[in-house]
Amino acid sequence: MSADKGILGGKFFQYIDELLGRIRKTIILFIVLFFILFLIGPVSFRFYGLRLYYPFPSFFHSFSVMLLQLMERDLVPPKMILINVAPFDVVVSVVYVSLAVSISLIIPILVFQFIKFAEPALYEREKKIATYSIVPTILLFLLGALFSLVVVIPLLFRVIYTFAQDIGVLPTIGILQFVSIVVLITAGMGAIFETPVIVFSLSYAGVVPPSLWFKHWRYAIIGAFFVALLISPGATGGIMETTIALIILTLYFSGALLARWAVKRKK
Repeated sequence: MSADKGILGGKFFQYIDELLGRIRKTIILFIVLFFILFLIGPVSFRFYGLRLYYPFPSFFHSFSVMLLQLMERDLVPPKMILINVAPFDVVVSVVYVSLAVSISLIIPILVFQFIKFAEPALYEREKKIATYSIVPTILLFLLGALFSLVVVIPLLFRVIYTFAQDIGVLPTIGILQFVSIVVLITAGMGAIFETPVIVFSLSYAGVVPPSLWFKHWRYAIIGAFFVALLISPGATGGIMETTIALIILTLYFSGALLARWAVKRKK
């Protein structure tokens, strides 16, 4: 009996060691990505008439600084002024950008590492769900992030700009607040667009029957509008809130329909 306990204890610590090893590799990669984005930038040179680039240490012209400048150019209205409120806001903003991009790049790798770790303990059906959901998860997150950057965030700053002009206030926004808003809304919309994957995976795994998603459609509508109110710019007369809620509901019922089709086909 004690020998069995010793074997089980040894296996447990072996699994923990494997998990920590996978997490450690991912964290090291995250740190490397962060410092590349934060401290390295592209330098151009000409080679036989072609403009080429090579990475070079540059704090003031790093990849994160370039991305921050791109965000300012494409998301802030032309006459709205981006200002540095506190002495270190610019530096902290660049750090935020570096962190956000590094996390976005590392999450798929982290998910893959967890799937590989858990794979021996999964049933064949669960392995299929885990494997086939990776690509849709990434694509839907990118689609949600793109929607926020193209529609939600520009509308938010246009509303702020118009409101400031109407009351005779100089339209300004702190750079740290600007970056925080962009990162939070982009991450939120990306997470919302994962709804079909979650709905489908839960039903296909047998946790939630597909009929339950349709049975509780009223709660889905309430939840969709509640989430839309949380992440929408506001002050748009309900247009943006309704649009976001309709998108959430479309994603929700798309996942439910796909789950019902997949479960019927499986039977």
